[in-house]
Amino acid sequence: MVLRKRLRWFLIIFVWLIVVLALLELALRLFTAALPPRLQEAAHIAMHGVPYPEPWDRAWTRNPDHHFVLKPGLVDALQFGSPSVRFHLSTIELWEGGGIGFRTRPVNYFVDAVIVGDSFAFCFTERADCWVTHLERETGLGIVNLGQPGTGSHSHLLILQDFGSPLKPPLVIWQFFGNDFNDDYGLFSASGKLEPLDDDSNADGADVGEPNELRSWLRMRSALYAVLESVLPAWRRFRDPNAAEFDERYAVTLPTGEQLRFGQPYESEALDMSRAVNQAGYEISRAAFDSAQELVSVWGGQLVVALVPTREEVYASFTAAALGSDIGAISSARLAMLDLCAELELLCYDALADMQERAATSELLYYADDLHWNSLGNRVFAELLREWLNENGLLDQ
Repeated sequence: MVLRKRLRWFLIIFVWLIVVLALLELALRLFTAALPPRLQEAAHIAMHGVPYPEPWDRAWTRNPDHHFVLKPGLVDALQFGSPSVRFHLSTIELWEGGGIGFRTRPVNYFVDAVIVGDSFAFCFTERADCWVTHLERETGLGIVNLGQPGTGSHSHLLILQDFGSPLKPPLVIWQFFGNDFNDDYGLFSASGKLEPLDDDSNADGADVGEPNELRSWLRMRSALYAVLESVLPAWRRFRDPNAAEFDERYAVTLPTGEQLRFGQPYESEALDMSRAVNQAGYEISRAAFDSAQELVSVWGGQLVVALVPTREEVYASFTAAALGSDIGAISSARLAMLDLCAELELLCYDALADMQERAATSELLYYADDLHWNSLGNRVFAELLREWLNENGLLDQ
């Protein structure tokens, strides 16, 4: 009798436990958008197989010469930077058989300027909100955007040689971000042009051990399990290779009430010039800039390098205390590029001070959970760059 009563209570508790778990699973699926970005990524993978609210195909593909290039012929393709950062993308070939897609309009106009660069030139916004579009509209210049995400300085030189040179633009704006040195090293080591170095490491440091079959099954089917796995320290923390991977300690609320997340492990390693891999990339970039300046001078053009600061630097008054020595590591690549500007006598615009001034009196200029500029940041950069170009007499050519 006692055994039967205990069994009955056990069954009641078990059923209620199943009901509670089912309700929690349902609630997480219904209200995923209310979760922090990292937990959204975990829940979306469990529900959709990808860390984003909708299925999508990445617009760029690997290329042995450039690391990555955009696919040509895309029309309003949905793209994500994070679960909360989404935009649409169309690409064209500059001419038939070019093989690389560009986020620009057909070149049936006089070309005053071309832009080369990485994802900051490509823009993680709608094209109308990209700083290149703003600059073209505000100056009246005919601009061709040759930006390619996931690329470094060597790739930018090749793009300029192959696609910029035939246009012979009076002005070439070369957008630089601190991970370009690291990207150059990655390109050369992956292609066998450079031996891998000892400090070549995975920046995220995540546990890559394989889970057992049950955990794998739950991870891909239960939003509740994926979220718990992300927050409970005793469990293997969820990490998707394409996720933002912010350190949860690094988040601040700005005076505007907006939250800024920062301190990605990727940036503190990819931009740290004390690392041998980034120094190796620096030498590759140095050769690329030297060749680019000579190339542009052949047709009488002017090469300008626009340095993009990180959000950690722009909001240093909020981030420096939490980051400690990492803020120096993150800044070191931009400072190294400034040294290179002086050494090669490049005409360079460092946007840091101007963007810090604007950031102090405006809403957030970067996405809260992605390293790129948001729409406002793109507009501000376009205004600042236009003012600088005008002050240096580069809009009167």
